[in-house]
Order: sequence, then structure tokens, then C-alpha cells
Amino acid sequence: MSISIDTLVLIQDIQLLCFTTVFGILAWQRRSDPIRRWVLYSFLANCLGAAIDLSPIHLPRVFIQGIEPMTFALSYAVLNVAFVLFEQRGRIAIWISAGFLLLSLPLFLVWGGNASPVLGSSLGDLMIAVECTITAAILLAGKERSTRAPRLLMGGFFVVFVVIEFVRAWVAFGLHADPDTTFARLVFISAVSYVVNVSLLPLGVIWMMNSRLEAELQQQIVIDPLTGVYNRRGFEPALDRELAHYKRFQEDFSLVLFDLDHFKQLNDTYGHAAGDTVLAAIAQTVRTRLRETDVLARLGGEEFLILFPRTTLAAAQLTVDLLHQAIREQRHMLSGDSVQMTASWGITSTSECANAEAQTLLSQADSALYLAKKRGRDRVCTYSPDDFDYAETRAR
Repeated sequence: MSISIDTLVLIQDIQLLCFTTVFGILAWQRRSDPIRRWVLYSFLANCLGAAIDLSPIHLPRVFIQGIEPMTFALSYAVLNVAFVLFEQRGRIAIWISAGFLLLSLPLFLVWGGNASPVLGSSLGDLMIAVECTITAAILLAGKERSTRAPRLLMGGFFVVFVVIEFVRAWVAFGLHADPDTTFARLVFISAVSYVVNVSLLPLGVIWMMNSRLEAELQQQIVIDPLTGVYNRRGFEPALDRELAHYKRFQEDFSLVLFDLDHFKQLNDTYGHAAGDTVLAAIAQTVRTRLRETDVLARLGGEEFLILFPRTTLAAAQLTVDLLHQAIREQRHMLSGDSVQMTASWGITSTSECANAEAQTLLSQADSALYLAKKRGRDRVCTYSPDDFDYAETRAR
């Protein structure tokens, strides 16, 4: 068994050195990222403890029996800082984590000079259990969907790891025995858990960072950066999902296409930066008046689309009338001038479409918008198959 334990300890030390090197490089490559730095600090604290443990130089007893176990507890306290920064919430966990460590510091120093190494080592187990309890709480309490899998994996492991460390502390303080000699199975389980910890923790952290980065990149693909609403790429899946629901349950939905009147003239007068400001403000005005289930998208330029799920044509028109009025009442201060904008709106619904397909509905909404512009702009028009105006070819 002793050979197996020594082998596991060697594997753990090699892993620790490798991952410390990896996170050192990652932290150096993005020195402005505090999360990477704090993860690196955690591994460095672990390495310090391992260096004291393996040092060929005869160190004072207080280092071997006091400082060394404290560095391992410190590494998890530092790791908690990294996870709090990653979650961007729960800073009180940092103070709780630091408070427990500071309260235990006198005991580490006093027991470090004790003739028996069990007290300092077991206090280290107890503090690791406390710090890892906080770590598990931070991870499992997170709400971010993109990082859910790595958080649950690491949080679940830390729960198991906490149990192992509390058992070791209970053997020492409850049974007054040495957990490293009394129960051989506990020693082996502890050694395996340390190896898994050194492997799982850094990979889990990298997984979390990559998951968030991937989610952010995905958002950038489907979100219009100027207005913060969907672009066409983001809108199309929502329309496809609503079409599939309609074909299965025959619940009508409505589609609205609108653009701002004389927007080119505004750009020519006040500049494109002012035009961008107006677009963002109007998008926000519309978005705040929609339901959570409604989908707003910018097609490009000054043209927008709205999807109203499970909404009849009449109900959609009532909402659009309110949106139309809200845009008319909004004032934009541009170069000292109070500027009013208006919009033209085209509405269609599956109730007006014999063959409900995405392109057909978009074409109908486009035709209704064209009619609104033809009739003088600043108005709302709905699509009707009986209206001869829609037979005209639009050229814009």
C-alpha cells in the first residue's frame, strides 16, 4: 500500500507542476484577466506546500507541521476569489473564506511547533474542508446556463472531497488518532481524491472559461452589436420554431416589419453617429414594450422585424399601434435639436397566409410595409390577400 501511496503522491506533484505551468502561461498571455491570475496564485500556494513537504533541506518544525498544511488551505481560499470573480457575485464568500483562514492562523503556528505532526496536518484537513465547502457553494449556486455542466461537475466533486476531509479531521480530533496510519483505506481514498482534484480542478476551470467564451461568441453571431437585439441570423431560428408550433397546433402568430421614415435624411443632416444613437434608442423603446416571448430583430439599416408568438392579427395591430405612437412621441436631442422620428409598419399573420412559410410571411409583411410607405409613411398597414396593392412589384 505504501508504494501505491507514494506513487499517487508523485503523480499528484507532477500534475500540480504541469498545471501550474499551464496557468502561468495563460495568466501571462492575458495579464489583464484577474480570474486567471487568482487561479495561478492558488496553484502557486499549492506548489509552496508541496515544496516544503518535499524539501531536502531540514526546515524548522513550524514550517513542516504548521506552514505547509496552511498553504493548502490557503490555496482553496485563493481559489474562492477566482470563482467569485468568475461568477461576478457573492463577494461575501471571499470575506467568509478569508475569515476562517485568519482565525485558524494562530492554531497553525502554535500546533506547528507541537511534537506531534498530527494536529497541524489535521487542522489543515479541517480548513480545507471548510474552504472547499465555500467553493462548492459558489459553484453550485451559479445561474449561468453556459457554464452549468462544468460547475456541477466541480461542485459535485468538491462535495465528495469535503466529506473526505471532514472524515480525516474527525479521525484526528474525534478519535484522537492519526488519519494517515489508523485507516489504510482512508489514506488510499484521500490520496486518490487529491490526484483527481489536481486533475479535475484546472480542467474544470478551463472548461468553464471556454464555455462562457463560446456562449459569448455565439451571442455575437446572432446579436446586432449596435442595438442589442437579434440580427437576421438570430431571428430566423425563432421564426422557424414558431412556424413548427403553428403547423402542429394551428395557433396563429403575427409578423411585423417596420423601418424608420426618412432615416437617410437624418444621417445626412446629423451624421451617422447620431443615426446610430437614434437606432439604439428606438430599439430600446420597442423592446421595453414587448412581451418576453416576443422577438425583435434588426434586419439592417433602419429596418426591424418583430415576431408575436400566439398572437392574432388584430392583437398584433393593437400592440403595433402603441409602438407606433411611442416612437412618434420620443424625442432625440441631436446637435442641440429635438428630433422626432416616425416609422412605417407592415403586419401579417398566419391567418392571412394559405401557405404558412417563412419566406411567404416575410414577403407579405414587406408588401404591407411598402403599402404604408406608398400611402404617405408614418402609418400601420396590415396584409390582406384581397388588397390589390400587394400585387404590385416592390423595387427598393
